[in-house]
Amino acid sequence: MKILAVVESSHQGNTRKIAEAMAEVAPITITDIAGAKDYDFDDFDIVGFGSGIYAGKPDRKITNLLKNVCDEEKYSFVFSTSGTGKEKYNNTLIKQLESKNKIVLGSFACKGLDKFFVLRLIGGTNKGKPDEADFKAARMFILDVMKKYEVVK
Repeated sequence: MKILAVVESSHQGNTRKIAEAMAEVAPITITDIAGAKDYDFDDFDIVGFGSGIYAGKPDRKITNLLKNVCDEEKYSFVFSTSGTGKEKYNNTLIKQLESKNKIVLGSFACKGLDKFFVLRLIGGTNKGKPDEADFKAARMFILDVMKKYEVVK
């Protein structure tokens, strides 16, 4: 099984840390948006998309990338980090993927260090996040995604 994770983690690197935790237990190649052009998504069984959440929305670079993916049925997953850690912020990416005939095998979200706007003045919120509990949850998540893939393929 081959998995590609396209990650946009521009502020604190939180989302990339989650991808790296997943790669500890799964055959994942991690790239950012700029590097994604070097990969043929068809060479991978599953392609995941990860983004930091900014003001309730995923990074525009990810949503713009998804506008250009082919309409061929493929398997995917989404993940994010944000100040609140709410999974509902992944819905934008999920809807985009589903509109492109992608089968979304899972969605993961957790809190990350947030230094947005005035929070920067106090050193941010969620210091120390993501933490080992979040990394463990991310590892369990990707193992579950892989199991779902084996069942549906």
